[in-house]
Amino acid sequence: MMSFSERKLKEFVKELSSASPTPGGGSASAVVGSLGAALVAMDCNLTLGKEAYRQVAARVGEIKRRAVRVSAELLRCSDRDARSFEGVMKAISLPKNTELQKLKRFERVQAALKKATEVPLQIMELCSELESMATYMAENGNRNSRSDAVVGGILASAALKGAYENLEINLESIKDDAFVEEMNRRALELMRSPPQFTR
Repeated sequence: MMSFSERKLKEFVKELSSASPTPGGGSASAVVGSLGAALVAMDCNLTLGKEAYRQVAARVGEIKRRAVRVSAELLRCSDRDARSFEGVMKAISLPKNTELQKLKRFERVQAALKKATEVPLQIMELCSELESMATYMAENGNRNSRSDAVVGGILASAALKGAYENLEINLESIKDDAFVEEMNRRALELMRSPPQFTR
């Protein structure tokens, strides 16, 4: 299967609107976050080299490098999210005619669901970090491109919330209470934490 990141935007959008379960909300959230990171990197490029922003150049350079990496990682997450969902569907399709088959199917489904929570949590972590980078750039970067940093932050926030919804839908079907509690704790911490970046 061709990576979503290798497809033309028009093709991705068309597939997203189809009856196919993948790509879905998780992949879309990752792509939106990747676009947000690209906008933050753009604002960095428009800030670096300008004398008026010489005092923040070192920090902006760090943010640029990190934003580029975050953008690439989020694109990879769009593919990983789809694959993890396909793993859940594969486990659900296992036979359940005997008690042993039912037990094996249950164990496989639970393992696949746990695996499927890893990607949205990673998207949330990356987008929480991205929000802080966007906030810093909006406050300290090139004033002429401030709106690009602001939009980058808005997209990061939307992607974080989207990933949270995908995480929660998977947790609803997981029977391991300790696992669910820990994942909820980590996710809610990311949702509640305001964007922060050392100025």
